[in-house]
Amino acid sequence: MAEWMMNQRRLADGTVVIEIRGEIDVAHADQLRSQLVATATAVRPVRIVVDLMHVTFIDSSGIGALAAGQNAARSVGVGFAVTNPAPFVRQQLRMMGLTDTFGVEG
Repeated sequence: MAEWMMNQRRLADGTVVIEIRGEIDVAHADQLRSQLVATATAVRPVRIVVDLMHVTFIDSSGIGALAAGQNAARSVGVGFAVTNPAPFVRQQLRMMGLTDTFGVEG
């Protein structure tokens, strides 16, 4: 199992970028969900970008965490996008029909 890590940084334009490394599965989905929802509702940045470049695996609980983050962002008028998904992650999002929903970039 890959080491899990999540970092958050704010860009000059007010965007918050959340970078994730490792696997987004049942062991980490709640932590990601909490971070995304709190960022959307408490910080209220201009936009949230979830960078998945270094994510090696995502399951339904991870996809659910992304959906919860997007829903929270939408409810308070914050933009939301997923960027740089690794090939496996992109394939999972595409199979679920979520690439457009999550504004997948890169």
